[in-house]
Amino acid sequence: MPNIEIHGRFENSNVPDLLGRRIFDLFTGKPYVTDMVVTFCGDHVCDVHGNEQPFIRLLNSCQEHTEEILKELETLNIDIEYLDLSGFIPKKS
Repeated sequence: MPNIEIHGRFENSNVPDLLGRRIFDLFTGKPYVTDMVVTFCGDHVCDVHGNEQPFIRLLNSCQEHTEEILKELETLNIDIEYLDLSGFIPKKS
């Protein structure tokens, strides 16, 4: 399950929602988009000078499409961090 987290604050408060929509639009038609989630963290991310430094973090438990996802995310022109996960345990229904 690809989880794309949006970290940091933006000058325009609508940016995270718009960015989330753009992320899903990037992956329209991909087989993994139905498993994808976007997490809005809303945390404060700043550098030594106090400047906001928002970024996207990709956590992908399957790893199968990581390179493809990263390539698409790069088109958003925002810093990207990604972590390799060893697995995902879905909730019991």
